[in-house]
Amino acid sequence: MNVHPIHAGRRMGKAVGLSCVVAIGLLILMIVGRVPGWGVVPMFLLTETLVYKAFSTTVRKRRQDVALLRCFGASRAQVFNGVLAEAAWIGLFGAVASQCCTLLVLDIVQFEIAVFALLVGIAGALLAALVPAIRASRIPPSGPSTVA
Repeated sequence: MNVHPIHAGRRMGKAVGLSCVVAIGLLILMIVGRVPGWGVVPMFLLTETLVYKAFSTTVRKRRQDVALLRCFGASRAQVFNGVLAEAAWIGLFGAVASQCCTLLVLDIVQFEIAVFALLVGIAGALLAALVPAIRASRIPPSGPSTVA
């Protein structure tokens, strides 16, 4: 079992994390490339759904680990902030990936675009992971399961 420093539980799968980063990167690339609004809206919905499902699945898999953390004294706020911190990292990686693609594909290097990409990537990932973070924070403290 891979140990995650925030949750002391399972990590998000590499394929799932990579798909979230790629989706966020493509969304930002479409926005920076000035794709018309009706082309960006479906990509935004797809990206938010993908990140939401990834974090919902991760929280569901970490249920026992989070319960043990709560048993050892972790507060609801610490669990909530842990999930959101992981979402912020995913959004940051997506923004950096989009900046690399923007530089290579569109040949655009501007400070305003870089800041905008960081804000969109992190805010979008945080928005999508908000409900799974709330669900994770509501997991009650409990001891180890007797079911093998």
